[in-house]
Amino acid sequence: MQPLSSEQFAAMRQGAVVIEQDGHGEKVLRLKNGTFLKLFRRKSWFSKTVLFPPAARFAANAKQLKALGIPCPHIIQLYKLSNPYRSVVHYEPLEGTTLRQLLNEQPSIEQLELFGMLGEFITHLHDLGIYFRSLHLGNIVLTQGGELGLIDISDMRCLGRSLPRRMRNRNYRHLLRYEKDWALAGTSAISLIRGK
Repeated sequence: MQPLSSEQFAAMRQGAVVIEQDGHGEKVLRLKNGTFLKLFRRKSWFSKTVLFPPAARFAANAKQLKALGIPCPHIIQLYKLSNPYRSVVHYEPLEGTTLRQLLNEQPSIEQLELFGMLGEFITHLHDLGIYFRSLHLGNIVLTQGGELGLIDISDMRCLGRSLPRRMRNRNYRHLLRYEKDWALAGTSAISLIRGK
């Protein structure tokens, strides 16, 4: 990871738009050139993130997804910001629209086709051994090329073998617990996912 001084970070983020933040500070920034910075704080000095920072995990997951043919963000650089401590990933976003946005902005969209595609996509991920604990409609993107891809991929594991049924079921339960997302979907579309 490349060291990043406070001065360098300030220059880099000049004119940036804060996309996400919490009580500890900024988490995601969109820079003037359209690329993104995602900042991860260290939650404990005694965690495994000391040896394998979340930004590095994000980049490693992107590399694995690309090797498996799954669209995802393109990594530009990894940084280590010392004050305050953050591991930082600089990346090009995956161009497209999240499924959450589609449901909110295009209520007339053909849901059966979309959710049929989603079910096939998730099954494909599971067959490839990808377990994405943060799987929800805000992290799945319909790309400009008509494919589905993943974003916000730090919370992901690639087992290298097809997922067992219990892990698949757990992943679907996680997906279905976002009630606001599914309130926008018709019962027929939801049944496509529940039946997986």
